[in-house]
Amino acid sequence: MKIINVRIGRYVPVLIFLSLAFISNAQNSGQIILLDKDTKSPIIGAAYQYGKQMGSSDANGIITIDFLESQTLLISHISYGRWKLSPNEVTQALKDGQYLIEEKVMLVQPVTILGVRTSKQDPESINIKNQDRLAHDAGDILKQTPLVSGIRKSGSYGFDPVMRGFKYDQINIVIDGAQSATAACPNRMDPPTSQIAPNMISEVEVLKGPHSLRYGTTFGGVINFVTSKPSFTNNSEFYGRVTGAYESNGNIGRTEGLIGFKATKYDIGVFGSYSTGSDYTDGNGEKVLANFSRSSLGTIIGFNINENQSITLSATHNLAHDVDFPALPMDLTSDDTWMFNAKHNLQLNKEYLKTWNTTVFASFVDHKMNNLLKNLDPRMLNASTDAQTK
Repeated sequence: MKIINVRIGRYVPVLIFLSLAFISNAQNSGQIILLDKDTKSPIIGAAYQYGKQMGSSDANGIITIDFLESQTLLISHISYGRWKLSPNEVTQALKDGQYLIEEKVMLVQPVTILGVRTSKQDPESINIKNQDRLAHDAGDILKQTPLVSGIRKSGSYGFDPVMRGFKYDQINIVIDGAQSATAACPNRMDPPTSQIAPNMISEVEVLKGPHSLRYGTTFGGVINFVTSKPSFTNNSEFYGRVTGAYESNGNIGRTEGLIGFKATKYDIGVFGSYSTGSDYTDGNGEKVLANFSRSSLGTIIGFNINENQSITLSATHNLAHDVDFPALPMDLTSDDTWMFNAKHNLQLNKEYLKTWNTTVFASFVDHKMNNLLKNLDPRMLNASTDAQTK
């Protein structure tokens, strides 16, 4: 009998301990179903925080927590707002297995938004440096501003600008606010920017669209190339410059120069440039067709009539030969362009009329292209096109 009593005394406490532990765990954890008070539908995605416990209600509106004494349960939902459940309310919700929440309705007052148009649109300006004057295509200079990207159809020639998705005739490209050369090629081997000699330009103004009305109606924006203005001096003097550069990849050589003479009543300047290049190798070691030959010769003559009036005359002759366009069905055989400009400036300095500018210009483009030099296999046909614009 003593042995039996010892065994009972030894195992009974163990059985009692296990039973109490099971009952305690069952009371500490539980689930609460969050329901809409009116529709009794489950509230999905309600965020909760209970001490260090946090999460959101599942597809059935259920949250699972471990009960903590003296701890407040926080619940929030975009359609129901925020709630705080006291420890007694948490105990009752665990006992009931659910908690009803009333949807929160918010009234938003009408909102009025006013947009005031700025009185002035300042253009983005690009100042031309000596290195920029060596460019044989003015479109290459536009890459300096993030407002303008370009369509590259050749490795070294014919960069057609794009502004915020607008391109071609949607962009108004002008010289001194008026003059421009219209592309003769249907594939735009000769965009207006390629006919502008960079060594006669002092700065470039870029006005982003849409619907810019400055320098004429346009949809995408305006790119205005401002030529170097004649300067007059009391003492007669000569002026000039010569610049050159060479690039080993593509054997590209560039030269440009200017020589002039100015006095009190006139300023005569003659400028010219010549650039040539061949195929080059890209970063992957592949050969890129990029042959080109480009030259430009022109003059700008300014006359100082009096302190309020001046006349500027300019003429430019651009030539291009044997330019590769690997992305197009034909290459450029020759491009012969003449551009003329006559401008009269009158300073009135009146209250409502400050200046009056009159410009007369003309451009003549003779463009020839063919596919005779392209390596076509099989060669289906020989194509050649002569295009002219005035």
